[in-house]
Amino acid sequence: MRLTALFALLCLSPLAMGQAGGKFSFRTLCFSYVNQVTKVYLTDPKAGTRSEVPLFTDVYSLPAAGSATNGKATFFLTDEVPEKGKTVPSLAPVAVPDSSQVLFVFLPNPGQKDKPYRVMGMADDTSSFPLGTVKLLNLTPAELRFDMGERAGAQGVKVGPGKTVIVDKVKKVNHLNHYDAKILYQLKPGEFTPFYNSRWRAVDAKRDLVIVYLDPVSKQPVVNVYEDTPLPDKPATP
Repeated sequence: MRLTALFALLCLSPLAMGQAGGKFSFRTLCFSYVNQVTKVYLTDPKAGTRSEVPLFTDVYSLPAAGSATNGKATFFLTDEVPEKGKTVPSLAPVAVPDSSQVLFVFLPNPGQKDKPYRVMGMADDTSSFPLGTVKLLNLTPAELRFDMGERAGAQGVKVGPGKTVIVDKVKKVNHLNHYDAKILYQLKPGEFTPFYNSRWRAVDAKRDLVIVYLDPVSKQPVVNVYEDTPLPDKPATP
């Protein structure tokens, strides 16, 4: 099990230092749609054009190539390329992790109508996120405990606010490779209450990303689980 600080809750930052520039390969995930924005656009600085980037809430997008400027990528809400000195609606720039594969996660950005999403960039190559593992991402203000197969109760996996934990493959499974998965929310030190109970699959050829987010309206934690069987790591075309 590996623990890595991801970002402060109010200011998202990447898992690794952003690239200084050049092209990178990336995919996207959208936690939930905001203002019916289902696609964004990314600029190719050399060509001076913008490519459409689809946002899906149930599956990863297909891999695409992007370009970083000063180590950051900016997603726009329109394909219009403005005249010099003018601007068009965009999301806040996000640092690009130093990885052959990058995943951009689009999260709701409450209270920011002109910037409906906050974007988080994370290394997505299989060295950073190996097959067979589960990545747990806590986007709530409280500590969470994940009971997963043999890791339960006192051995449960604790994840602090704004942090991520990568858990090695669970071994206590049934004949279908399923294992019990429970998520508990810390109300006060040492006191956890369960709010999610399901079964997940442990398979060598895939990896799972689990995101827990605090809904700004209901004030209740929401869980999204994404199964992923990525293509072999492949550097972006220069």
